[in-house]
Amino acid sequence: MSDHRRKIAIVHYRVGRTDGVSLEIAKRKHILEMLGYSVRLISGPIQNGANFIIDELEFERPDIVEIKESSFDYFKGKLIDSEEMEKRIFSIAKKIEDAFLKYCWQEKFDAILIHNIYSMGLHLPAASAFTRIAEKLKIPVIATHHDYYWERKEYQKPANEFIKNYLKQFVPPSNNNIVHVCINSLAQSELKMRRGINALILPDVFDFDQPYMLLDDYNSDFLETINVKPHDIFVLQATRIVERKGIELAIHFVQELEKKKNKLIGKRLYNGKIIKKDSSIVFVVAGYPEKFDIHYLQKLKEEINRTGIDARFIYNIIDAERRWDGKKIYSLWDAYLFADIITYPSLLEGWGNQLIEAIFYKKPVVLYEYPVFKADIKKEGYYFISLGDKIIDRNDDGLVNIKSEKMNEAISESLQVLSSDNTLNLMKENLIIGSKYHGSQVLEKFLKQQMNRYL
Repeated sequence: MSDHRRKIAIVHYRVGRTDGVSLEIAKRKHILEMLGYSVRLISGPIQNGANFIIDELEFERPDIVEIKESSFDYFKGKLIDSEEMEKRIFSIAKKIEDAFLKYCWQEKFDAILIHNIYSMGLHLPAASAFTRIAEKLKIPVIATHHDYYWERKEYQKPANEFIKNYLKQFVPPSNNNIVHVCINSLAQSELKMRRGINALILPDVFDFDQPYMLLDDYNSDFLETINVKPHDIFVLQATRIVERKGIELAIHFVQELEKKKNKLIGKRLYNGKIIKKDSSIVFVVAGYPEKFDIHYLQKLKEEINRTGIDARFIYNIIDAERRWDGKKIYSLWDAYLFADIITYPSLLEGWGNQLIEAIFYKKPVVLYEYPVFKADIKKEGYYFISLGDKIIDRNDDGLVNIKSEKMNEAISESLQVLSSDNTLNLMKENLIIGSKYHGSQVLEKFLKQQMNRYL
């Protein structure tokens, strides 16, 4: 039987991963299908669950990386003259365009949802490819920009006039077919100032009605698998391993918490765990590293060795969903279930998926007050443990530091929160606030409005 439902394409470089954009795409897919639409996911080859793969959409392909590193002075890449650069970019863009259009004619899409394709500097050909696609198809294109190239230090200086003009024309483009969506007010203002583009705001959301991950037969061996004792203090870093996540601040936090661990010995934590003399404070990093920032992973490992903290990198056994891949792969939610406290020291975020995930799992969060948090989220009224909003310096490896006084304040507050009978009440209040401002109903309302307006 043929499928007569309206068809929506959702496009990103990757889907089905644990990064924030993939998670937001999964939410959109779920809600659109619940509303009666048929959804197809289109991505590059590093994916889990894509309906159609375009190889040239992968931003870590050598040819895409060479274009990126030759387009911005920061990377000191191979010098390519403007004429050759133009030829390379539009040649790859044409392949992306042709592949997508062929699939589009087959599926007969009624609308396209695009994520980050138009706003980032790491894959320039994709931006012009989907600009031309929007121009040719004349169907609604809703483009959500989670991140912008101008927010990253590496993309501040285009290597030549061609790249400078290309960015102005395509990153992002101004087109009557395209509805632009920002995820925070700072980005909305900046987009208007830089491009004259009026954008809607849709913050990240979470399905607060979904069932919690519970202890079951599948995850009952999780702590044993990652070599963490049941009475250890489990500090979770759930983000990807990229420099802007400020993970070194989490390492320093764990280092200082270890020094005060004796204050918790014999106490019962808010979740019922009793801390013993042989309890360790274990720093567990669940997010995966990006190849373009692989040097940062090495720096973190060196910092872990320097500080002597007990740490685990477990991204090889974590994914968005449980599965078997020659070994047991756990869900990211399994990690949240067992964590006692979450570190979220990001220096820069478009919004903050892991923050809302921690709120859902009723875990206390140690947080660096990044700009979007201060502008859009803090005023909603959550309880959190602050690392402040000031970076005082960077060491020779480029790793950041905050004032020792601020770190000590965060440690003192964490010790109290971990062992307080009132902590679960605070976390329940966080949950109520999160549900109000960032529940799935916010996204559902937005999608209904957009689909009703254009379809």
